[in-house]
Amino acid sequence: MDENRERGMETPDLRLTAADERVYRDIAEGNPVDAPASVARLSALGLIRHLGDRWAALDPRVAARQLLTAHHGALARTLQQMSQVATLEALSRHYDPSRLYGGPASEFVDSKKLMNSRIADALADADEGLLTVQPGVPTDRDPAVLRESIRRARALLTRGISVRSLYPAAALTHRPTAEYVDVVLEGGGEVRVGRDLPPRMVLAGQHLFVDNHVYPSEADAGWHIKDVACAAFARTVFEGYWSRSTPWQEARAALTDVVTTPRQRMILRGLAEGDTQSAVAKHVGISYREVGRDLEAIRAVLGLRSTAQLMVWWATSRDRDVP
Repeated sequence: MDENRERGMETPDLRLTAADERVYRDIAEGNPVDAPASVARLSALGLIRHLGDRWAALDPRVAARQLLTAHHGALARTLQQMSQVATLEALSRHYDPSRLYGGPASEFVDSKKLMNSRIADALADADEGLLTVQPGVPTDRDPAVLRESIRRARALLTRGISVRSLYPAAALTHRPTAEYVDVVLEGGGEVRVGRDLPPRMVLAGQHLFVDNHVYPSEADAGWHIKDVACAAFARTVFEGYWSRSTPWQEARAALTDVVTTPRQRMILRGLAEGDTQSAVAKHVGISYREVGRDLEAIRAVLGLRSTAQLMVWWATSRDRDVP
């Protein structure tokens, strides 16, 4: 058998044609043959050998075993090479941070559980800090999720990784959020309160996580964006809102003399900008009726009869300056 086959390199097609089989039979019987193509194939497969002035047939069982051995060796080498693919792919951790153009496609993440898993994986290797924006009115979270968020923040801060978060003023009086913020602040992180924040996002190093804005029907889904340009843009947006926001401690201190709640101030700011109550409800993340109840509560505290009177009061109120 030739050296290439013994080394597991490419071999001819093993399928024999009827003509190939007839040529082999004639050679085995000592008959003359005149079929160069079949002769070449049979020779390459180790089924015949040229002896002097004639071709001689070789034992096909020996040729079959040799071919089988060669293919086993080639398969073993292929499997060994395939095992190294993961090592090559892992080099992306060096490539991704430095590439300037393009990047891998974003991943659609179809559940909150999977999103949290992806964020945890990204944070395991993060070296550029964690940035988060939570723009909506806080809702009660699963205690287990809250504990995991606190554990994750502590772990990052212990590693010396910065943690910065942006919240609306409504978060100031939300106990679970305040519990998380206290841990971040105690560990050296920073939290600020801002107005009209951008959509929710989590930026872990070069990994950007956002809500699902593509398929509205998939409310619990999101996107894991791995492109360096998108991550850099999100970081710039975050920094712009961060510079215009109030440190959490200052915002909490300003609550002592105010009449309105953070959510009520969000409603009044929306109305002052000309939005309808329906539009304000959607922006704040509450129902139309809840907006009405909040307005009624403020009027009761101030002794006012109408929303028009309330907006006149708001125009000169010190509450306007509180986040």
